[in-house]
Amino acid sequence: MEQTPHQLTKNVKFLHKVALVNHGKVLVLKRPDTALSRPGAWDLPGGNAEWPVDLEESARNIHQAEIAREVIEETGLEVLPEVFELKNMVHFFSYFDVKKQVYSIVCGWVVRDITDLNPDQVMISDEHTEYRWVDGNELESLDFGEPVGSFVKTIAKEGLK
Repeated sequence: MEQTPHQLTKNVKFLHKVALVNHGKVLVLKRPDTALSRPGAWDLPGGNAEWPVDLEESARNIHQAEIAREVIEETGLEVLPEVFELKNMVHFFSYFDVKKQVYSIVCGWVVRDITDLNPDQVMISDEHTEYRWVDGNELESLDFGEPVGSFVKTIAKEGLK
């Protein structure tokens, strides 16, 4: 019997969210009102990992490059892949959506006070409509699309500790 290769699919998601913290404020991005998931809600940079198609040999910790790619793609800010090491992971969970038949694995990361980061140079992608650097008080007042988006707010709060 031929075995199907493992890969991320419409039914298996590996999601990363990143709390970028600069001088006590975390970067949040606003999802468009037309978004399929959590429309109009606030979010953190990140997204679903893509299946590595260009690798010619096995690679360890490929998630690091994936997360860095997502941050650059969604914010224009360069973050080195090496910062996404285990000590900076603050959130990990999985869930299964019975209705959609989707199994998701979610990792939350915190990156604090990057030396070369200029908070005024954020360039959001078309996946978001607005950005803000917020402190803990403002964070509490933002809608992250709860209850589904509560994990995003949890990751952001971890970044501000």
